[in-house]
Amino acid sequence: MKRKLSILFVLLTGLVCLVGFIFAQDGFDIKLSNQTKYKISGLYVTFEHISSPIQIPSLAPGEEYSLNVDPAQLSTEDFDEAALLLKYKDHTGKTHTEYIIGYFEKGYSGEASITIKSVRPNGKLEMDIHENTSL
Repeated sequence: MKRKLSILFVLLTGLVCLVGFIFAQDGFDIKLSNQTKYKISGLYVTFEHISSPIQIPSLAPGEEYSLNVDPAQLSTEDFDEAALLLKYKDHTGKTHTEYIIGYFEKGYSGEASITIKSVRPNGKLEMDIHENTSL
């Protein structure tokens, strides 16, 4: 009986590990939410050594957009560590940078939510950013 329980325990543990491996998250899941009454456009996500910045489609008022940023697939060979950034230009052409994830390396994963709360008269966006990363 003890032997059967031990075998069952090993099999269940292996199954749990296999399911965890299959559903393991690659990269970062990013969710943007436009809670303003204005259409938001010109946003892009980038990091050092990315092959090309990721353009975010225009967001209508109340619209949400989700994307996955996988540095392993999007980076050049020189990539080692970086910060994940959201960039855009205001009405005067000044580029603004918001940190989505302050630091990550190869193999990191996680999620972030970006809520655009308001737009200043000059076009600067007021937003809340919450992130959670892991190895």
